[in-house]
Amino acid sequence: MIAIIPDFLEPRRLWLLLVVAAMAAAYVASLTWRKAAQVRFTKVDLLDRVAPKRPRWRRHLIALIQLAGLAVAVVAIARPVERTSERTKSEGRILVLFDVSLSMEATDVEPNRLEAAKDAAREFIDEVDDDVEVGLVSFAGSVRVEVEPTLDRDRVNRRIEGLELDLSTAIGDALNVATRLLTDAADQSEEDGVERDEDLAPGAIVLLTDGETTFGRPTADGAAEAADAGIPVFTIAFGTTDGTIIDPDSGQVVEVPVRPEELELVAELTGGQSFEAQDGNELADAYDDVRDSLGDTLGEEIEITKELTWRWALGAFILLAVAWSLSLWWLRGLI
Repeated sequence: MIAIIPDFLEPRRLWLLLVVAAMAAAYVASLTWRKAAQVRFTKVDLLDRVAPKRPRWRRHLIALIQLAGLAVAVVAIARPVERTSERTKSEGRILVLFDVSLSMEATDVEPNRLEAAKDAAREFIDEVDDDVEVGLVSFAGSVRVEVEPTLDRDRVNRRIEGLELDLSTAIGDALNVATRLLTDAADQSEEDGVERDEDLAPGAIVLLTDGETTFGRPTADGAAEAADAGIPVFTIAFGTTDGTIIDPDSGQVVEVPVRPEELELVAELTGGQSFEAQDGNELADAYDDVRDSLGDTLGEEIEITKELTWRWALGAFILLAVAWSLSLWWLRGLI
């Protein structure tokens, strides 16, 4: 996000504009005095012969240009600046890890955990700053990179809409894939000439799940890899302790309570934060808290100050030069 904020380094010097205003008032007063003096001169015919013909509007135009040049010079003295703020791509990447295990079919959250999570994820992504890249990784028993970090929000939202459920839960593997994806993206940016602050994380991970690892490497191993890479993981445990699903093989009711304990350890180990959400509204609130925390994680926006003094000084020089040239040409008979 780039924002332009007009400002001055020495705004108190703008009081000098009052001097310019006083000079303008003095000029108008002098015209009034001259007109009154001419009226008092009774020999009008003699006045026409002894007084040179004044160029009327031209001398007023020259005076106006001179006053404008002085006003522009005062602005230059106040040292105007243009302030912009930006964040480099290497400092702005978020990977959303989305659990699509069968337990997300539980209806303890209306209409079910999966659909409620999709809605909240889309809202979160739409609210993320426009200059922050967002990627999507889904996981059940296997891990799939749905969208690599991109600024194309519509593409990410379309892939969220198409997510489907599968067997098992591989949180550790998902963290491993996400960590490599973020570090590779940061390395690629450096190869492309984008300078990155080594003190900042190559990105952040937002992990949404309702369960614990049932397949693949342990959750703690994936968290350790993220921690070694300096990537914070923000975890959201979504669902209630009353969740149930129908086992597709046996047809029996299976309890699938949310399990936040592992996720709390992941957040603590990586320097992120853990949240719990039992319904769609709480999930949206958790995403809001994550987004607020990401500002510190991804680095403060860099403020760039560009001084514009020379432009205003050049403008003043041009105006005064024009006024001087016109006075030589139009008022040459009076000099």
